[in-house]
Amino acid sequence: MFDVRAHFGKWILIGAMAAAPVGAEVIFEENFDDQPDWHSAMHSTDRTQFADTHVIPKGWYAIRQDPSWAPSVGHPDRHESIEILSSNTDKARGGRGKSYVSWRDSYNPGWNRWNSESIVAKYFPSGYEQIYVRFWIKFAPDWTPGGSSKLFRISSWDEVESIFGYGGDRYNAPVIFWNYGGSETNLRNKISYRAHPQNTNYFMRDPEPIKLPRSPTNADLSLNFDDNIRDLDGDGADDNEVILVNKLNGELVSGLVTHEEIYGRDWNKVEFFVKMNSAPGAMDGIFKQWINDQLVFSNESMPWQGNQSRGGRRWNVVAIGGNDFFQEYDNSLRHEEWYAIDDVLIMSSMPVDDVQSGIPPASPINIIVE
Repeated sequence: MFDVRAHFGKWILIGAMAAAPVGAEVIFEENFDDQPDWHSAMHSTDRTQFADTHVIPKGWYAIRQDPSWAPSVGHPDRHESIEILSSNTDKARGGRGKSYVSWRDSYNPGWNRWNSESIVAKYFPSGYEQIYVRFWIKFAPDWTPGGSSKLFRISSWDEVESIFGYGGDRYNAPVIFWNYGGSETNLRNKISYRAHPQNTNYFMRDPEPIKLPRSPTNADLSLNFDDNIRDLDGDGADDNEVILVNKLNGELVSGLVTHEEIYGRDWNKVEFFVKMNSAPGAMDGIFKQWINDQLVFSNESMPWQGNQSRGGRRWNVVAIGGNDFFQEYDNSLRHEEWYAIDDVLIMSSMPVDDVQSGIPPASPINIIVE
């Protein structure tokens, strides 16, 4: 399949992705270049905005924004939570066009508040048994390797009440989250999983998942870039080849790593694949993740629909961005920093051989047209 985006002077992305099998299809693509200039308070300061009642990015269903430092809340020299702007070409993949830019604010109100909501959500009314997502992410050169930021999620929304309702008494289950987290000397790959029914099994304890690389805390996994990617099922024996290269020394990653060693200052490819388990309590659901072509998490025993589930759940929401537990700077500094996401691809499945082997589809070839 070839995807040629012939924008004058911009990168042309020639997709070298393996042909999809029968039933697999591209269900959504977004490179943001054709979006009108927009930010999350341009047309409305409502915290939650919807496509049928507000002006939001074309093709998306809803957004959620909640800045601490931004023009809309009295700080004209700062940024809104979400930007898709032609002035941000330096934050677009290839240095041309546009991208989704999230600004996270360091703010301490005196309690453990998650700040600077910045979610853009795509809703699929019919839902899918399985979903594959690929996107590219870049962090600001002065990114602070601390705090925690929710970057991405896939969920099964009840279509009752808020599409942004996450929790044991709310409306999304099952769900997976990808979070940024760690410290200056110990970057973590943080992923979380939640099960259905959320009111009794949100933290997936009925039944519990098996063959995890380490013990979870309330269905949250804080994974390292060492033994947790070499021994994916946690049985003490390496079962996954490491090809991820440390960006500072060129060697294969091992031991404690830093933000600069994994993500650096360039674009990073991230991929996810989820598949619903076949029935309530069945230990055959799938959850996989790759970072820069490295399989960093793989489990094919996820009981997404627990023993008490009614069954019939389907993945129907994919969302980029999130909120941040980020209190690294004094409030007087009104500190903000960005990350950008570009070239989002969502498919209804992955090629069969790739799902079985754990190898993601081939990357696009990037050619610069002068």
